[in-house]
Amino acid sequence: MTSATTNLHQQDHSISRQEWGWASFTAIMLGLILLIPYFLGYLSTPPGTIYTGLIMNPEDAQTYWAKMLQGFDGNWLYTIPFTPESHNGALVGVFYVWLGHVARWLGMSLTAVWHAARFIADILLFLTIFAFITAFTPSRRTRWTAYLLTLFGSGLGWMLFIFR
Repeated sequence: MTSATTNLHQQDHSISRQEWGWASFTAIMLGLILLIPYFLGYLSTPPGTIYTGLIMNPEDAQTYWAKMLQGFDGNWLYTIPFTPESHNGALVGVFYVWLGHVARWLGMSLTAVWHAARFIADILLFLTIFAFITAFTPSRRTRWTAYLLTLFGSGLGWMLFIFR
């Protein structure tokens, strides 16, 4: 083993509670910011119409909601509603079927559970990214630069919605 490798393994990568607190705060704030477009979509829905809670890729999302709806109806086995062919249910898309059960158990709409799950998943992803970065960066400054670049440096694709 080279001395550079040995030094890397001997460096202290421990993170203080305060730093984890800031990483969590950053994750929660970004998670809330990411909910804003959906909230604005809901607020700007014309009277007499229903906002689906989706901004992009409705084709995929509708299949997830089909699974959630079947879970909401009490099923654990998913049957494809988009085909005229008869078939047996299967244990497919279990996470989405489970979300449907959660919506029923809590008396919430599928849309609310969908976005709550998305929010929780966002926070877990952001904190996992932070934990991954800490494994390789003993310097707090480098760690935070990498974390913030990862969270906020994903591109400008969101601007397509502004200029449509």
